[in-house]
Amino acid sequence: MTPSPPRPMRAPPPVMLSLDLGSSGLKGSAFDTLGRPLAGLETHSSVELRAGPDGAAEVNLPALVRGIEDVLDGLHQRLGQRPVLGVALTSFVSSLVVLDSAGQPTGPALSYADTRSAGEVEAVAQLVDPAQVGCPAFSAYWPAQLRWWRAAHPQLRPARYCGVADYLLLRWTDAWLTSYSLASWTGMLDRFSLTWNAGALAAAGVEADQLPELADHDTARTLRPEFQARWPKLAGVPFYLGVSDGATATVGSGAAGDGCVALTVGGTSAVRMAVTGPPPAVPPGLWSYRITRQTHLLGGALIEGGNLYGWLTSVLHLGSADLDSELLAMDPDSHGLTFIPSLGGTRSPDYDPHARGTVHGLGYATTPAQIARAAMESVTCRLADLAGRLPLPDDAVFIASGRALLASRPWQQMLADALGRPLLLGERLGGASARGAALLALEAQGYPLPDGPGPCRRVEPVAGHHELYQDATRRMHALETALSGLRGLRPSPGTRSTVPA
Repeated sequence: MTPSPPRPMRAPPPVMLSLDLGSSGLKGSAFDTLGRPLAGLETHSSVELRAGPDGAAEVNLPALVRGIEDVLDGLHQRLGQRPVLGVALTSFVSSLVVLDSAGQPTGPALSYADTRSAGEVEAVAQLVDPAQVGCPAFSAYWPAQLRWWRAAHPQLRPARYCGVADYLLLRWTDAWLTSYSLASWTGMLDRFSLTWNAGALAAAGVEADQLPELADHDTARTLRPEFQARWPKLAGVPFYLGVSDGATATVGSGAAGDGCVALTVGGTSAVRMAVTGPPPAVPPGLWSYRITRQTHLLGGALIEGGNLYGWLTSVLHLGSADLDSELLAMDPDSHGLTFIPSLGGTRSPDYDPHARGTVHGLGYATTPAQIARAAMESVTCRLADLAGRLPLPDDAVFIASGRALLASRPWQQMLADALGRPLLLGERLGGASARGAALLALEAQGYPLPDGPGPCRRVEPVAGHHELYQDATRRMHALETALSGLRGLRPSPGTRSTVPA
């Protein structure tokens, strides 16, 4: 009997790689053409912002570059024979990298959380129309940061400016490009003409040719020979422009459709709503950024989120395994505390880099878990306040994502209660930001975006709790107003008060 010829080996299906630059960690993932993460094809590396008492929040750029290239090394090693369709990139925003005339980084790289440019905000506000750029003058945006950077480093000679993701693309491919998405988070993109805004350029004191060329997210380049030798399986593979993590989290959570609202609680937190068509009007206290050329994001962002929870667990030594049970056992706003979570200033809706946090109502019976619950409720109330400013349809669907939120059942219930709406939790593997970047890159190659968030867990609000959180929000506003007059009397950390006894 003649033996049957061996069956030909089936080629493995192609994958899209996704690199996610988070402010607290770096991740590389692989997704199939349906946007599903592939087990065993994920690598991580840590990176931290360097914070200082003067408001500094700098990016350790050499460490970030080493970390993300180590991540790509790990992915490359694990690929096996899988063909790669492309490499997508998403990044925290905004960030500022300053290059010298040789194209090398010089001086510190700044993150969105750096508030040392707060003294420049008033001057910027006189020169930049927020309706044109979609956001108010603020210390997180480039016009103020560029002014501060040059004044603080007069000995340095900056030549060009870009973000962290843009710098990686330049390093790997020689492309001097940025996406409309990343550019919109700098506070310098004219959202009507999709060019660098003239008023913002004047405020920042730079020329348009000192900034990257603008293009949409589907623009791609290939690796330089040096990096083709390091990652031969990626030689000739398209590397797509970076997209903001807020945009990719919206897409990756399935909230980019009409009538959907994306809520993210990762290191920081945000509320976002995708709008297609001409630039929409921006509600007071919110902003308008970009996902793509055609799609805008309306929303607001907070500096606080999972970073606040991490600070609480460290300072209050809340490492117990039953903390969630303690938090769930408490009734909403039952601790007698009013917590203002502005530990690093505020973003939406007040945009005040000088704001600081406080807790009122402490007593000898107050427990660490009560303080933690009050802090988490304060973030929840702020997110619900931002959501209430959006032009929402009556049947709006709230889709939540973010590592900090998905890891905390108490926080999920607080958010549903504060919104007074059901909350859909997209409990996908791979992360919403990484998945969203992969989906946008797949769409650029003709693969359709999936409809909706996919499998979700539904969290229902508890009757009567919404009103309790509305009362808590009003109390927070009253405390913030009462404390605003004390700002000039508050000593800086490590100094003695000069107010006479």
